[in-house]
Amino acid sequence: MASNIIGIMSGSSLDGLDMALCRFDEIDSNVEWSIVASKTVPFPPFISDALRSAPSLSGWDLMHLDSRFGRFIGKETQAWMNSHSLKADLIASHGHTVFHEPSRGFTLQIGCGANIAFESGIDTITSFRSADIAAGGQGAPFAPIADKALFPGYQAYLNLGGIANITILTPDERWKAWDIGPCNQALNHLAMKAGQPYDADGKLAASGVVLKPVVDALLSMFPYNGGQPKGLSNAEVQSSWIKYLNESDESTINLLASVTEAIALLIHDHLQLFKGVAIKILVTGGGAHNTLLINRLNSLSATEHFTLHLPSSEIIDYKECLLMAWLGHLTALGRSYGIAEVSGASRDTIGGALYKATR
Repeated sequence: MASNIIGIMSGSSLDGLDMALCRFDEIDSNVEWSIVASKTVPFPPFISDALRSAPSLSGWDLMHLDSRFGRFIGKETQAWMNSHSLKADLIASHGHTVFHEPSRGFTLQIGCGANIAFESGIDTITSFRSADIAAGGQGAPFAPIADKALFPGYQAYLNLGGIANITILTPDERWKAWDIGPCNQALNHLAMKAGQPYDADGKLAASGVVLKPVVDALLSMFPYNGGQPKGLSNAEVQSSWIKYLNESDESTINLLASVTEAIALLIHDHLQLFKGVAIKILVTGGGAHNTLLINRLNSLSATEHFTLHLPSSEIIDYKECLLMAWLGHLTALGRSYGIAEVSGASRDTIGGALYKATR
């Protein structure tokens, strides 16, 4: 059965709204898929500023932002579809994470699903993480759901988004996944201080000096956890690396160089589970465009027999949208996500809340 689903992501990097129309066609146990069209809508300042301040808003203001952001998503999706004569069966929107506290039993992604459905005229699924948290899981990472079904042939899947996360197929054929630590959130924060939206190709960092005390301090905040299920919240990034960087007297360029080095070392630490084993790693997310970071990871991995594979730019940039679309596909069919083994939940769940569109 074929389905056409728009996956929508608002990442922690706050650079824009990513949308991808994805087609899935299941024949027996095989899945054929394609990204039909994709687009990134840069956030206007009033949206990015509001999302950045969301954790500190009052309850009233947060609900108002949830409503406004949902209408923004719905209108932008409808405008994109109309301008390209696209048609979709469903929207699967992750929303923007404001709070993610699985140990306290809750998570919050804003972007009102009812408003998205109303403005777009398309049935919309949101709130994908809550069911897993209700079952005692971390509500993350979700990447293994798509990695297993859509990208066979790799032993590890590294996503360099606002937060770096990894999925691995262990030598004993078990799936594990966890958040590693900050990535583009920290890099973009410093790049903006240098007057750029992001560090293109890592050129700013390449002009700086790596400061070992800074690298050591950053690494100490996110020690390797042995590959146990772990979800990292934006608030944790803000209260650790971002706070440290804001309080540092070092130059922005040297901090960028040091953060890039810390990210590479942190990721390499998490790959030590495969020490001595030849593996192929699929690398996606905005950080895959950071030449300095990728070159440093290649350098660290050269003696470990780790091979980094960068797919097409569209997959690098829109793999998370593809993931959301796949989750929407599973939810619509009433299938469980099958991630209890990586999230720590007591059982597998079917996530998502459906909002029917009125046409």
